[in-house]
Amino acid sequence: MHFLLKYIFVCLAFFLAGHAACALTRQEFRQQESLLRSQLQRVAAATDTAQKMSLNRAFAAQLEKALRQDSSFFYPFDSIPYLYKVASTDGLVRLITWSVPLPGEQKYFGFVLTRKSKSDAAARLTALRDKRRDTRLMENKELAPDEWFGALYTSLVERRLPYTNAPLYTLLGISPTGRQSNKKVVDVLNVSAGGECTFGAPVFVRKGKVSHRLIFEYSAQAVMELRYREGMGMIVFSNLVPMYAQLRGRYEHYVPGEAFDGLAFENGQWLLRENVKPPSNIEIKKRVKGDKKRGVKG
Repeated sequence: MHFLLKYIFVCLAFFLAGHAACALTRQEFRQQESLLRSQLQRVAAATDTAQKMSLNRAFAAQLEKALRQDSSFFYPFDSIPYLYKVASTDGLVRLITWSVPLPGEQKYFGFVLTRKSKSDAAARLTALRDKRRDTRLMENKELAPDEWFGALYTSLVERRLPYTNAPLYTLLGISPTGRQSNKKVVDVLNVSAGGECTFGAPVFVRKGKVSHRLIFEYSAQAVMELRYREGMGMIVFSNLVPMYAQLRGRYEHYVPGEAFDGLAFENGQWLLRENVKPPSNIEIKKRVKGDKKRGVKG
């Protein structure tokens, strides 16, 4: 009996030692973050393309090393500029993306962290490879991580599918090209039971047409709205129109019109709603002020 207890304690000690070895303290994470911040700042400051890409490879390797540590899923990395982070409300998915500006283009990079349950300290890590191609072709297919439509994700909208109650992770992202046009994207992250990731799903319905993702291309001189409006429960975006009728189909000459459209989630799909009226900033401030007077918490 004593031998058995001793054996159990020895095994437990080895387990805890191994677990501690792959976990960083918060102070150690801060040190990693400081190193990562300086590395990414050097990437941004470099003027030679080869040097910039070499520095970025070093940054990506260091970030991957940090993200492979237990509890990295929760560490904010807030002091690193140019790094975009979004996470799901169920605590199972996190995406980290960044871009490297090059002459005439932008290259995108990222990692996906997934957990099977909220109790998991360790997360599965998947690297993303930017393989943007023709916009029209990429709207209609599921993409693996090594053929990812590169973007900087600004929002993650979580919904539940009917019947299965499985999560649908919808991503909003910006994808400047560095040329005559910019792009924004609404995409879907799929996560299998084993933690494998793919992008895109046939859930976007516009005027009878179903697509795996929405890609908006418009003039680099214009500013397009694309955001999730919590109060409306909708993804709202600018209705893009050509500057002149004869420029139809030449998306580098598209600009936001006066109208806004939206996507409403119904029966497992994002359905187009035309000519929606998003609240103005003044209306939002009035609503918040009124809620505070009534004691309503945001």
